[in-house]
Amino acid sequence: MAFHKHGNFRLFPNVRIQVFVQFILIFLLILAIILFSSNSFYVSMIESSKMFEMRNAGQALQNIDFSGVDALDKISETEVKHDVLVEIYSKDGESGEYINTVYSKCVHGVLYGDNKNSKIDEEFKPIINYSSSDFELFQEYDDSTFAGTSQNPISGKSFFVLVTPSTDGKYIFITAVEYSLIEGIAKSISLAAIIITTVIFIAVSIAVYFYITRITKPINDIVYGTKIMAEEKDKKIRIPVRSGIMRTETENAIVNINALYESLMLTQERLLEKSEFLADQLNEKDIEQKSRAKFIADTSHELKTPISIIQGYAEGIKFILDDKEAAIEYCDTIIDECGRMTDLVVNMMSLSNIQHTDELEFSSFPINAFIDERMKLHSKIFEKNEIEAVNNIKDEIYVYADISKLQFVINNLISNAVSYIGGEKKRIEIRIEDIGMCYRIYVFNTGAPLPQDSLQKLWDSFYRQDAARLRSEGHFGLGLSIVKAVQDAHSQQCGVDNAEGGIEFWFDVAKGSAPEEEKE
Repeated sequence: MAFHKHGNFRLFPNVRIQVFVQFILIFLLILAIILFSSNSFYVSMIESSKMFEMRNAGQALQNIDFSGVDALDKISETEVKHDVLVEIYSKDGESGEYINTVYSKCVHGVLYGDNKNSKIDEEFKPIINYSSSDFELFQEYDDSTFAGTSQNPISGKSFFVLVTPSTDGKYIFITAVEYSLIEGIAKSISLAAIIITTVIFIAVSIAVYFYITRITKPINDIVYGTKIMAEEKDKKIRIPVRSGIMRTETENAIVNINALYESLMLTQERLLEKSEFLADQLNEKDIEQKSRAKFIADTSHELKTPISIIQGYAEGIKFILDDKEAAIEYCDTIIDECGRMTDLVVNMMSLSNIQHTDELEFSSFPINAFIDERMKLHSKIFEKNEIEAVNNIKDEIYVYADISKLQFVINNLISNAVSYIGGEKKRIEIRIEDIGMCYRIYVFNTGAPLPQDSLQKLWDSFYRQDAARLRSEGHFGLGLSIVKAVQDAHSQQCGVDNAEGGIEFWFDVAKGSAPEEEKE
C-alpha cells in the first residue's frame, strides 16, 4: 500500500498491478452484465429458434390428409422432425369454434379422433390441452397465425404455443414447446457460457498480465533508473532502451532521460573540476601571500643587520676622526656592508624578475662549452679555496633553454658547492646524464652530508644551513631559490641528494639540436 504526496490513499503503487486490476474490474463488470442478462437473452433466442420450427411444423401439418390411413404417422414424424408437440382441433358445427379434438398427445398415449378413428391408452390426459388452457396472446402475425403461452390446467405445465389455422378453415394446428424445456436449454447454454467465459477470462487475464508487464517494463525501468539517478548511487547507470528504427513514446522518453542525466553528470563533473581549480587557486594564492609575507620579513631581517652595522660605524666615526687608521677601518666596514646590501638587492630583483616578469628566450647551445665558461669565471675562487673543479662533460651536447637565465643556475650551484665544500681534498665535479626527454646535470662537491630534513628547505628563500658562517661569506640564502625559480620558469625540475663523500645538486634541461654544418 502507498499514499500520494498529498495524502490520498493508493492501494497499488505498481503501475503494472494498477493497469491489470483496472482491466480485471472492467472485464468483471462486462461479464456480470452478460451473465445477469444472459438467461432472458437465451430464452428469447431459443424461443425464436423454436418459433421457426413450430412454423415449419404448422406448414407441414397443412399438407396432411387427416382422413388418410397414414395421417397419424405423418403427424408423429412432424413432431419428431421439428421437435415440437402437436394438437389439432376441428371446428364445431353448432358453435363454430375449434373445440373438437382431432389429435392430441397424451400422457399415456395418443388421441386421434377424426371420423371416430381413435387410439386411446389408459386415461386421457392431454399434454398441451390447449382447448381447456388459459391462453395468453403476445403476438399476431400477418398469415393469421398467432403466438402466446398456455398453461395446462391439469398438469400445471406452461407451453410456448403457435396457433396456425388451416387454409380451408376446418382445423387449427397447435404446435408447442414446453417452457421448462426452453428454460432448461437456456440454463444449460448459460452455464456453458459461464464456463467458457470463465476459461476465456482466465486465459485472457494471463495473456493481458504478461502483455501489461511487457508494456510497463520501460516504465518500471524508468522508475528504478531515475531513483538511482536521484540518489546518485551510480553515475554510469543508464536506463535500458530497445534499439531499432521505430521507438515508442516511452522509449523516446528513456532516451531523453538518459541524455539529460548524462548532460547533468557532465555538468556536475565540470563544476567539480572548476571548484577544485578554484580551491587550488585560492590555496596557491594563500601560499603565495604567506610566501610574500615571509619573504618581506626575511628581507627586512637581512637588511636590518647591515643597516644597523652601517649606522653604528657611521656614528663611531664621529668620535675617532683624529685616529686616521681606525676611521679607515670603520669606512671599510661600511663599504663592505653596503656591498652586501647591493648584492642582496640585486639577488632579490633577479628572483622577482624570474618569478613574475621575465619572459624566456629559448635557443640551442652546447652545454659543455657553456659550463667551461662558467667554471673559468670561478677559477679565482677555486684557487683561493684550493678546490679542484672538473667538468666531466666532454662531448658537444646541445640543450634548449634561455642561456641568460641558465647562467643563474650554474653560477649559484657552483657558488653553493664552494660554500658547502669540505674534506681534506676539496673537489667539485660536473657531469651529465640522458634521462629520456631531457638531460640531467649534476654538480657534486665533497663535504659532510646534510640532514635529511633540511634537503627540501634549501630551496626556500633566506634558508641557510650554517647561517652565521654563510652570512660572513656574503651568502643570503637566495641562490638556490633563484635556481628553483629558473627551473620552474623552464618547467623543469631540480633537486639535491647526499652522495658518497659529499653532496650532489642536479637540474634538468631540455634537449636541443645542433646547427647543420655546411658541407664542403
